[in-house]
Amino acid sequence: MVESSRIEESPLRPVEKWAAVAGRWEFSAQAARYLGPSEAGGAIPLGLALGSVPLRDGMMRTTIRITRKERTTAGIVLGYQSMNAEWLAVQLGAYGRAYAVSEYRPGVGWVSLSAAGLLSNLPIDHEHALEVAVAGQRIAMTVDDVRVLEVVLPKPLDGTGAGLLAWDDAEVVFGRTEVNAVRPRIFVIMPFSEPFDTLYREVIRPVADRLESDILRIDERQISQANAVVAEVSSRNPNVFYELGYAHALDKPAVLLARRETGGDMPFDIRGYRAIFYDDTIGGKKAVERNLEQHLRAILGNGAPARV
Repeated sequence: MVESSRIEESPLRPVEKWAAVAGRWEFSAQAARYLGPSEAGGAIPLGLALGSVPLRDGMMRTTIRITRKERTTAGIVLGYQSMNAEWLAVQLGAYGRAYAVSEYRPGVGWVSLSAAGLLSNLPIDHEHALEVAVAGQRIAMTVDDVRVLEVVLPKPLDGTGAGLLAWDDAEVVFGRTEVNAVRPRIFVIMPFSEPFDTLYREVIRPVADRLESDILRIDERQISQANAVVAEVSSRNPNVFYELGYAHALDKPAVLLARRETGGDMPFDIRGYRAIFYDDTIGGKKAVERNLEQHLRAILGNGAPARV
C-alpha cells in the first residue's frame, strides 16, 4: 500500500494576546510595536514578544516595517521555550544580508543557518509581508510573495512558542499576525509487502488517527518534514536502513519496531533508539499498538526527541 495522508490545515488564527519577554512593546488588535530595549542605552537592544497561539508545524505570517537597516533586524521566532534553551529566528536584515534564518544558542549567541540577499536591496519604510512555513525540520521563508530561503534544520525544534523578534534601539512595527497549524506528521519506514502492510494498516495507521497525526510513507525526502519516524527493521531491508540513516542524521525522534522472532538482535548503530519487539499475532498487535501509541504520544506531546 502506498499512502501519503492529506495534510489538513486549520483556519488562520489571529494572534490576539502577547507577552513582552524582552524590550518595550505596545500591542493592539492590528499591530505590535517594538519601542526599544528594556533600558535606554542598554547594551542588548533585544525585543521579544510571544504570541498566544503555539506553533509546531504550519505557517505564521505578519508584516514588518523597519525605519533603518544598518543596525536593525526583525522577524518571527519559532521553537521558543525560554532564554535558557535554543530557539529559532527567521529575520529581515541580519548578518549584513536581507534575509536570514538563525538559531539562538545559550552561552554562544546567534548562529546563522542560512542567509541570502544584499542588505542594501532591502527597502526601509516599506511594509514587508513575511511568511514562515514550518514542516518538521524544513523552514521556508517568503517575503512579499517571493520564496527567498529554505533550510532543513540540523535537529527538530523543541518548543512550540512562536512570536516576534526585533533587534534595534528604534521602533519596529509589526502588523496583524496570523497562524495556522497542520497536524503532526509521522514518517513510516518499512517494506511495501506483507506482513508489514498488515502491521501498517491494523496498528500504525489507527495509532496515528488517534493522535490526530498524518502519515507519510512514500518518499524519503519527506523525512525532514516529519515530527517522528516509525521504522520496522525486522527485514534488514537496505532501503529501510537508508531512510533510517537519513532520519538519524537529522536527529529525528524515531521508534523502531521488530518482530520478536528476530531474537532482539539489533545492529549496534541503531541501538540508541526506542525499540518495540512484538509477536505477529492478534495479541501481539494489540500490545505493539499500545506501546507505539505511548511512545509517539511522548514524542508528539512535547516536541523533544525521545531517546532510550
